[in-house]
Amino acid sequence: MSQSTDKHPATTSDANVEAGVEQTFPASDPVSSTTSQGSRAVPPEEMMHPAGSKPAAQGDSVTISLPFPDQETAKLALETLVREGPVDRRSAEIVAEGSGACLHVVVPKADAERLKAKLESGPGTR
Repeated sequence: MSQSTDKHPATTSDANVEAGVEQTFPASDPVSSTTSQGSRAVPPEEMMHPAGSKPAAQGDSVTISLPFPDQETAKLALETLVREGPVDRRSAEIVAEGSGACLHVVVPKADAERLKAKLESGPGTR
């Protein structure tokens, strides 16, 4: 058998195919050549905020408060703000009020109207 035939995908052994793709996923997190640092650009400890911490206060912050029929709906609204706002999750608080809940979020004054409109137009507001 010629060498060019051996390189054809149909005739390549499974062991050779596996060796070719070993340690290739995920592309965004390449394999590290050192064991001391790891393959991530930022250590996981630096990506997580300490429990109970709050974001740094900004001079022009305001609090947006909006009632919701239940805590689950308030949580969904908060997740929408975190994704689309973007808003730091630590700047929000969900408080039980009777059978419902109220979401309080501290945001920069410049973004307050836009974020409040996003909350008011979302599902579940009462």
